Formats: sequence, structure tokens, C-alpha cells
Amino acid sequence: MRDHVSVLSHFTSGDYRFLVVPGGPFSSGVVADEGFDLVHAVFLRPVPLSGGLEAARRHVEAAGRPVTAIGGFELRIPEPLSREDFDAFNGPYVQRMADMGLTSAGERVTARTNVAPTVAGVEQPSVHAFTYTVPGTGRPGPAFRLSGATEARRDGSPAEKLRSIVEVLEARMAELGVGWPDATAINLYGAAGGLGADLPASFGAAALHGITWFPSLPPIRDYEFEIDARGVGTEVVL
Repeated sequence: MRDHVSVLSHFTSGDYRFLVVPGGPFSSGVVADEGFDLVHAVFLRPVPLSGGLEAARRHVEAAGRPVTAIGGFELRIPEPLSREDFDAFNGPYVQRMADMGLTSAGERVTARTNVAPTVAGVEQPSVHAFTYTVPGTGRPGPAFRLSGATEARRDGSPAEKLRSIVEVLEARMAELGVGWPDATAINLYGAAGGLGADLPASFGAAALHGITWFPSLPPIRDYEFEIDARGVGTEVVL
């Protein structure tokens, strides 16, 4: 999803703000309200989509939070899709977000990363992880979660394509009021793990946490890379 006309709105029932391109199937990112932090929960193995969304709801409610506290999902699909198939995939997903109450004024509030692993283990669309708000914060800086972004330029070297993604993410972070120093995790998705010598410097001190490579491809064919980032206070494995 390209950030043509982004709007920063408040999702009161989720205790976060979300950056959305009107009409899109997911937001470009979320930032927790003051006094709230984020939990990033990862399934040990991806859970098929419907069951994974339900498992996320149960976990969040068991933690004493409403389902509307969910601010982001990370999905895995078997292979990259055509644009038409990607749009078809989004239809039921958008409806499920509405059914879970994860909409505001008709817009989808949750961030999303959706990639196709290049290794075995995903045979159908599945949930890999999700992020939700909780009261309190024990660290400086706001908590946030960015949606995955693909290269904004299709020509040039891999390093130039990756840099174009960084520029997209930096623009989103500026609108959310966060920056790379607030990040606790940076994820790179691509068929090859070579970052190039210059890319880590783009992230400043955030690169001290490392850059995690997932052997995966973006959800739409003919794209090579995707990057996302988050700044959270708690990481859990389910």
C-alpha cells in the first residue's frame, strides 16, 4: 500500500493512533497512546488465518484487554500473488477486521505485514504474530508498529531499492511522531539476506538491536523486498 494521502487518527477503544490511507485494507502503522505500551506476540508456528485471528483475540482478552487493543497482524502466505489475487485475499480479511471491531469510521485500523516465506512450513494463509496495547510504559519513547513496506522504486540496485523502503518508513515514522531510536526490532524480508554495507547505517543506533532477515518475498509478485519495524516493551512467544 502506498502512502498517497495519509491521515493520523485516534482509535480510542484501542488506546492508539493509526496512520491510514483512506480505503486501504490496513493502516500504515500505529503508535500507542501516552501511558500505554505494546506487546508483540509470536506464535511458535504460524496458525491458519481464521484460527490465528481467533487465537489472537483469546490471548488479548485473557490478558485483560479488549480485542480492539490489537494494533497489528503479521501474516504468512504460501506464495506471492497477482494484484488481482491480492485484492481478492483482502476482501475477506477486511470483513474479518470489521467483525472484530478493528475499524474506525469505516477504515481499517491495524497495521499489517504479509509475506510469502521461501522456506517450507506455510501451506495456507496464516497468522505469524500480532501486537496489542497494554497500560504502562517502562522505557523512554513511544511504542509503535509499522506495516511492511515494499520498494518504492523498481529499478536500480538492491541497495537502492532497500533505501527507497527506508525512506517510505521514515516518512511514516515522522507522521507517527517516532523515529529509528524508538525501534526495538527491524525486520527485512527478501529471498537473499545481503543487506549491503550502507543499509544498517540508515537505522542509526536502532541497528544495535540487530536486523532480522526473514527468507520471504512480498505478497505481490515482482517485488523483491519488504521491511517493517516496531518499538515494543514486551516480546512473547505463544
